[in-house]
Amino acid sequence: MVTAQFTRAGNLDLAVADYLTSQISVLLGNGDGTFQKAIKFGVAAPIALAVGDLNGDGNADLIVVESGGTGAGALAIFLGEGNGHFRLKATYKLGVEAGFVAVADYNNDGHLDVATTDAGNGMEGVLRVFFGTGEGTLLKPTIYKIANTPGSLAAGDLNGEHHADLAVAQFATGSIAVLLNDGTGHFKKPTTYNAGGGEVVDVKIADLRNDGRNDLVIANLSAGMVVLLNKGNGAFGRATVYPPCAGSPPCEGPQAVTVADFNLDGHLDAAVATNIDDSYFYYGKGDGTFGLAIPIKDTIEFKGGYSIAAGNFITGNKAPDLAIPIEEYGKVAILLNTQ
Repeated sequence: MVTAQFTRAGNLDLAVADYLTSQISVLLGNGDGTFQKAIKFGVAAPIALAVGDLNGDGNADLIVVESGGTGAGALAIFLGEGNGHFRLKATYKLGVEAGFVAVADYNNDGHLDVATTDAGNGMEGVLRVFFGTGEGTLLKPTIYKIANTPGSLAAGDLNGEHHADLAVAQFATGSIAVLLNDGTGHFKKPTTYNAGGGEVVDVKIADLRNDGRNDLVIANLSAGMVVLLNKGNGAFGRATVYPPCAGSPPCEGPQAVTVADFNLDGHLDAAVATNIDDSYFYYGKGDGTFGLAIPIKDTIEFKGGYSIAAGNFITGNKAPDLAIPIEEYGKVAILLNTQ
């Protein structure tokens, strides 16, 4: 699931990939925390989404990873028309285990590029980096070998050199691979950091200490939320693990994480979603540390949150709200922030 403005109305909208029905649903926001009836279009087994203006027309486009199943997966580019509707521009072959995507200008030419991960055979996967042409199409990808089932990835400046680097979750080893960009869109050999062991399923990049150094916030299905603090040169310290919320039984480990200042205290917080239990918050202290996990009440009925997104769904309201897709019901739960 992604949030963006898909029209010129000024309201925040949602796009949701539904793997089970092979559809993308676009929900246009009304600006008051409610959404219009979904605009749907068919995509073969969509498993991941990203958003960006690939052709420079001012409209948000959708970049969709189609799951390979028993055949090859694909990367599909859908150009936005500025009214919540999209048209297919191009498709590109991926591997069978392709699953995640991140969009950024990796080669600093003013055009957005696309990076995707492929878990491969479970022992050695790959990262594909497609350079954009600025016309909504992509060039032949550069392929990098990434060990240990690469999955979720995030793009951002990790070493202060003003290039888009990559952090890649390695599901099988509970670790994060950091790939630094040389400034031309080519990436150096990955450095791997322990992220609590177990099963790392999501990673986000955020400046948790407001010091200009981007840190890593990680959803670890086995351990909870994990934080890796940046040393300032693209290297990271030891993992700090924040367990799921307590209870009887305790909360499940997170499937996805998002970062925003939910309580408007000037410090970034984290919210995580699980697939069978309450979602929960970790409130940030501004120094890269967080308090104990706090359940988001009444979300246990919204089972199946494999994604989570934050945004201001009430236009003009500064308090970030939450959206969690609910696989079991084929719906999206909107949680409005009461501060």
